[in-house]
Amino acid sequence: MKDQNRTGRIAVWSAIHDLKSQGYLADRCTGTSRTFDLIAWKSTTILALCIRTARKQDITRFHQEISRISALINQKQVPGTIEFWLYHPNGKTRYRIMPGGAMLIREAAA
Repeated sequence: MKDQNRTGRIAVWSAIHDLKSQGYLADRCTGTSRTFDLIAWKSTTILALCIRTARKQDITRFHQEISRISALINQKQVPGTIEFWLYHPNGKTRYRIMPGGAMLIREAAA
């Protein structure tokens, strides 16, 4: 995975802010060979996150990356939940990574 551009870094910091507002502690992962961008936890919950940005609200271009991460679940190599957060001009879309791919997480109405 290549280093993030400015927009990607802003998305990561925005995600950290969102997680902290939900009571999570969050740490950034760095380096070009990282699998996740953030690891967050609270109480007994562990959350591994991949944060991406795109001009369209579509995860199709991330198919290979989602497949690779999904394989980690099949191999039982990641404790907790894996989520893929996509920041785009219309906001943020969250996906839960499952053994077969990604499933949209519907946000609760405020």
